[in-house]
Amino acid sequence: MITAKPASLKMARIDKGWSCANLARVAGVTSPTVTRIEKGLSASPETAKKLADALGKTISELFTIGC
Repeated sequence: MITAKPASLKMARIDKGWSCANLARVAGVTSPTVTRIEKGLSASPETAKKLADALGKTISELFTIGC
């Protein structure tokens, strides 16, 4: 399971000056997906990679990977 580090994900987005909708558009995911993940819910590996790439971060900076 991959879960967001909510504060890290949100700060990376805010540092870019992006709204959830902006991040979603750049990452190629939906805005509700970004909102859900920022609340600390799980993400697929593909979605985590898309968000990390869009924000110029590594997956481990923004997410925790566990069982």
